Amino acid sequence: MAHNEHNRPKGNGIVMIAIGILIFIFAPNYFKNDLVGGVAIMAFGFAIGGFGFYTSFLKKKNR
Repeated sequence: MAHNEHNRPKGNGIVMIAIGILIFIFAPNYFKNDLVGGVAIMAFGFAIGGFGFYTSFLKKKNR
C-alpha cells in the first residue's frame, strides 16, 4: 500500500489541456461557414482543457 502513488497513471491532464488548446485554436479555421458547429467544437475544446486542468493541477491540491 505504500507504493499506491506509483501505480497511478500520470500525465493525462497535460495531454487533455494540449488537446483542448489545439481544438480551441484550429476549430474556427474548419468551421468558417457553420457558426453553430464552430462554437460547439470550441466549447468542447474548452471543456476538455478545463477538465485536464482540473485533473492535473486542482485535484493535487485537495489530496
